[in-house]
Amino acid sequence: MRFPLLARAALISAVAVAILVPIALIAGKVSERRARAEGVLAQFAQENSGRQVIAGPFLAIDCEETYTEEREIKRGGKAETVAEQKVRACPTAYVAPRTFKAMGHVPVEERHRGIYPIRVYRSKLHLEGELEWPAPPRHDNQAWRQAHLVLMVSDARGIREVRATPAVTQGRADAIDARFAFRSDLGEYTAARKGEILPFDIALDLVGTSSLGIAPVGDVTRIHLTSDWPHPSFTGSWSPDERRVGPEGFEARWQMTHLATGGQATWEREAREGRIFNTGLVAGVALFDPVNAYALSYRATEYGFLFVLFTFAALALAEAVAGVRLHPIQYALVGSALAVFFLLLLALSEHIAFALAYAAAAIACVALLTFYLRHPLGTARRAGAFFALFSSMYAALFMLLRSEDHALLLGAVLVFALLAVVMVATRRLDWSGLARRMAAA
Repeated sequence: MRFPLLARAALISAVAVAILVPIALIAGKVSERRARAEGVLAQFAQENSGRQVIAGPFLAIDCEETYTEEREIKRGGKAETVAEQKVRACPTAYVAPRTFKAMGHVPVEERHRGIYPIRVYRSKLHLEGELEWPAPPRHDNQAWRQAHLVLMVSDARGIREVRATPAVTQGRADAIDARFAFRSDLGEYTAARKGEILPFDIALDLVGTSSLGIAPVGDVTRIHLTSDWPHPSFTGSWSPDERRVGPEGFEARWQMTHLATGGQATWEREAREGRIFNTGLVAGVALFDPVNAYALSYRATEYGFLFVLFTFAALALAEAVAGVRLHPIQYALVGSALAVFFLLLLALSEHIAFALAYAAAAIACVALLTFYLRHPLGTARRAGAFFALFSSMYAALFMLLRSEDHALLLGAVLVFALLAVVMVATRRLDWSGLARRMAAA
């Protein structure tokens, strides 16, 4: 063979590429299991209650419009135009609060459906503030009629208890709009009410999953949420002005004015058009899971090429420096053990904590690889060196998974360290002599 070193490198590279195929298949299995877990969560939300968004309360006032309808009739054989006064409904007016304050505690509990965890909260919320009765409509042909205090909840099935002032008079399926969780009747609107202040006080027990959002509907809005969940992800269009996050939970405060939210014009339009839950105009929190088994398992497979690179480079270095001869089948078996680690990690993490699953899978694979390589490497010292290499690789991968912000930096440092070790170890190696020996063999 004219170029034995190049041929050997090509053969080892081909085996390495072949090992990346099952790792890619395992990554696909991770995605499949993750989709199944998300499907279980979606089914639970469909059967119980899902993500919750609260908007309101609003002062909703029915509107009637008087108009003239002309029609032709025949009288005495002649066509005549007759004008008739009629009344029809016009768009309901929605008045947002002048001041709005929301306070709540959001305790989280974990349930299971099969092997899949589901995080559920039962929040105790207190909404209070003031509404101002508006002036009559500007158009002379329009008049406001019945007034209601209404509250919108994205999934009203999660409401367990409501205590409100003014008192609740009707639940979800009302004559105004089925989107509202409940309403309080306030009687007929009169012009004399213009400028009057209507205070409200609502205590709401609300069950939901994944996240809780509150629309800052007031001209001045203050929101204060606490929870025992230690990993909040603050979502929506506004970040908290103050936050405290620790192992015992979190506490967050928001304060917004109509200058930041768009005020009455924005909220009336969104409420009237039924888009208030789809705009993202909320301040809230999601129950983020930093040790999501599927997310971490998938990220681990993304670093699978580093495992193959480090291991095969170390084996090739042992061949070049120590004179060890390894068959491509041995490379393939070692690479297969590396791939099986990711499958073990996925399977175990569905049943036990991710850190324990990672430790168990890593220990099993390190023990198997060290035991297998003890014979072809020839000495316990060399096998010990590879034991240290494998242990370091799995420890480094765990650090990569736990420190997403520094993953690229750590990965680059590891690759540089590998290159440095290879260059230092082979700085005095006679590559031509090695090629002759391989050709003679």
